[in-house]
Amino acid sequence: MRLCPVVIYAFIIVIGFLEGIIALGGDDRNEITVGAIFYENEKEIELSFDQAFREVNNMKFSELRFVTIKRYMPTNDSFLLQQITCELISNGVAAIFGPSSKAASDIVAQIANATGIPHIEYDLKLEATRQEQLNHQMSVNVAPSLSVLSRAYFEIIKSNYEWRTFTLIYETPEGLARLQDLMNIQALNSDYVKLRNLADYADDYRILWKETDETFHEQRIILDCEPKTLKELLKVSIDFKLQGPFRNWFLTHLDTHNSGLRDIYNEDFKANITSVRLKVVDANPFERKKTRLTKVDQILGNQTMLPILIYDAVVLFASSARNVIAAMQPFHPPNRHCGSPSPWMLGAFIVNEMKTISEDDVEPHFKTENMKLDENGQRIHFNLEIYKPTVNEPMMVWTPDNGIKKRRLNLELESAGTTQDFSEQRKVYTVVTHYEEPYFMMKEDHENFRGREKYEGYAVDLISKLSELLEFDYEFMIVNGNGKYNPETKQWDGIIRKLIDHHAQIGVCDLTITQMRRSVVDFTVPFMQLGISILHYKSPPEPKNQFAFLEPFAVEVWIYMIFAQLIMTLAFVFIARLSYREWLPPNPAIQDPDELENIWNVNNSTWLMVGSIMQQGCDILPRGPHMRILTGMWWFFALMMLSTYTANLAAFLTSNKWQSSIKSLQDLIEQDKVHFGSMRGGSTSLFFSESNDTDYQRAWNQMKDFNPSAFTSTNKEGVARVRKEKGGYAFLMETTSLTYNIERNCDLTQIGEQIGEKHYGLAVPLGSDYRTNLSVSILQLSERGELQKMKNKWWKNHNVTCDSYHEVDGDELSIIELGGVFLVLAGGVLIGVILGIFEFLWNVQNVAVEERVTPWQAFKAELIFALKFWVRKKPMRISSSSDKSSSRRSSGSRRSSKEKSRSKTAS
Repeated sequence: MRLCPVVIYAFIIVIGFLEGIIALGGDDRNEITVGAIFYENEKEIELSFDQAFREVNNMKFSELRFVTIKRYMPTNDSFLLQQITCELISNGVAAIFGPSSKAASDIVAQIANATGIPHIEYDLKLEATRQEQLNHQMSVNVAPSLSVLSRAYFEIIKSNYEWRTFTLIYETPEGLARLQDLMNIQALNSDYVKLRNLADYADDYRILWKETDETFHEQRIILDCEPKTLKELLKVSIDFKLQGPFRNWFLTHLDTHNSGLRDIYNEDFKANITSVRLKVVDANPFERKKTRLTKVDQILGNQTMLPILIYDAVVLFASSARNVIAAMQPFHPPNRHCGSPSPWMLGAFIVNEMKTISEDDVEPHFKTENMKLDENGQRIHFNLEIYKPTVNEPMMVWTPDNGIKKRRLNLELESAGTTQDFSEQRKVYTVVTHYEEPYFMMKEDHENFRGREKYEGYAVDLISKLSELLEFDYEFMIVNGNGKYNPETKQWDGIIRKLIDHHAQIGVCDLTITQMRRSVVDFTVPFMQLGISILHYKSPPEPKNQFAFLEPFAVEVWIYMIFAQLIMTLAFVFIARLSYREWLPPNPAIQDPDELENIWNVNNSTWLMVGSIMQQGCDILPRGPHMRILTGMWWFFALMMLSTYTANLAAFLTSNKWQSSIKSLQDLIEQDKVHFGSMRGGSTSLFFSESNDTDYQRAWNQMKDFNPSAFTSTNKEGVARVRKEKGGYAFLMETTSLTYNIERNCDLTQIGEQIGEKHYGLAVPLGSDYRTNLSVSILQLSERGELQKMKNKWWKNHNVTCDSYHEVDGDELSIIELGGVFLVLAGGVLIGVILGIFEFLWNVQNVAVEERVTPWQAFKAELIFALKFWVRKKPMRISSSSDKSSSRRSSGSRRSSKEKSRSKTAS
């Protein structure tokens, strides 16, 4: 029964041979018979095969004419494949084309290798092992080598797309081989590269897409599947929002453009879908176009991979055979026995020519660009076109030598792209943030606004500026914090969590760029530079005392000094009256006076006591030894009291000047009265915990040991704690937030210099393709000065006015602190002036009585004389109406009255 197909095939060949003779008539060209093996459903490949030989045979000045023998495989039967191959060889074929990769056996390659018949393949196949290569020396394959194709995908994904995390989904072993290099991007780290086989989800593809979305939170999918299953897979993925904006697909099959994807393409496909195909030779714009296209023209025009590749395989063999046979006349036909001990001599030369021929020497020209085979017959040179299969829009071209370059579109291609690309529509970014002054806040009158208009702050203005530059819309998502890492669960929270899960596209706030965060998200260039500093409470200075000069002594000391002054004065008067040395004649000129006078009355004694303690001395001094001892002891007392007062005066006068004893982090570490801490799990805590600096490590260890805990959950809580404990707590935080709080709280201050250097940046999910555009826009805003304007707006513009406390050193005193001294002086001067006035009036009354004039005349005369500052001598009688005699009498009577009064006083 197995002989029947062979007999039928032989009959067909005979009929075809006879028809060829009749058609050729007198054609005297050498005929070369070639064979081809097709499966029953490969009609398009067969049409392309026939068209290729038709064009080759129509070439002018060609000395060869090729005759084809085609055989068909109903099933994948290795035994039948062997019989067909031997039957073709018995018909004297000079080459065998096929079969495609559907064949499960390499029996054709082995038979061709044994008989010396060139074997040409045109489909993607797994790389042969070293032992298999020895049995495939007569085989060449014009389809791209899977190892080179894998390298091409690696360069596209790694270098051009810059994907670091993605999910690989494959259907066949050949597809897995095409993805081999991609699997090594992250050394098979399951957190970055996830690998799935479609066969494991054949019953329900929804399970695969649900896992991809909800478990992997995947935004980048690399899919390698047959074109016939692609439409179903992508339609199911829509239900899991895998075709939404910010999703990226890379379809690796070279026939994706013929999968019918454009038939189901609609506005639900907002994802960025790209694929690759073999780059065909651009059409000559000056070549005359066909007015009527045949079916094979349509097949080749659709760039279907296998028909195009078998066309190039035919051209490659025909050109190589023409060159070899022309150079090695006479022509030696191939052997007709499958088991011939000697292989065909010309076969090896034709295969070698196929490996070395230049694409410029073939005629007609190849359909695909850059055809070159290696020594094993594998195609290592080819060009790939990166395009959008949904709209058939070419984007870039990959070449083995030059990598990826942007595709230059001709006018015909540009005008052909009429399908709307839904992936290019204006996107709506979800911006995740949290409440933190002044970055993100609710407006005071937010009830009057809706949506994103309810918010204000530095971050709000920054996103608004970026949206204007990049032309995107946005909405805010609010979470509890920037993002802390839990080492127990190994999970992040806050902004970082939302970005990891791809629930948001941009994260913005006071988000510090750290190495740990960069391992799970990407950051743009910084939009703000900062450091770490210490926030502490600034105690307001005590009210200044005008009588601060009295503070060196306590109140009881001043009382004791007054009593001591009084007692010493009375004691001085009493002791002086007991001392005979203190009684002296009133007039030293009188040797034997009738009476003696003691000058140490209460007035003089008080003057001596006061002058001594004021360090001014006195114009009279005691004479007796005991009086001098008494005076010396008082001087000693006055010296000690004055020295003590002077030593303490400056310290007491400047004691109300606020001066913190903590000037730096070093001072904070060395003391134990003030506790200090930072936000738990924040970048500041991370800075101290991971630092190798000794002081920073000491500070971190102290912060961990404080009880109660020195850490806070937010910066706002830390600021409130500093103000609440009034100097008992210091908070380490970023200088930007610290400056903002100091500007608005007069009881806060910064201690020490900036510690370290940090940066704020926008966070985006790993591998986001819009990160570069955001970075460029931030640089543009920085160059225009917009970032500084926004910072001044939210940091400097406020209505808080703090009292400025003039910080002085210990030698400088204000008028308030010395005001009491001036008040004492003014009081003494006022008392002196009042007493002087009373004494003046009393004297006027006496003058009026003695000179027998009216009080007004006396007052007028005395006042006029007092105002004559240039008169230095005063007359005894100031009345101008009195004569000289009366003046003498008056003066005599005045002297006598004075002597009488003095004698009365002495008695």
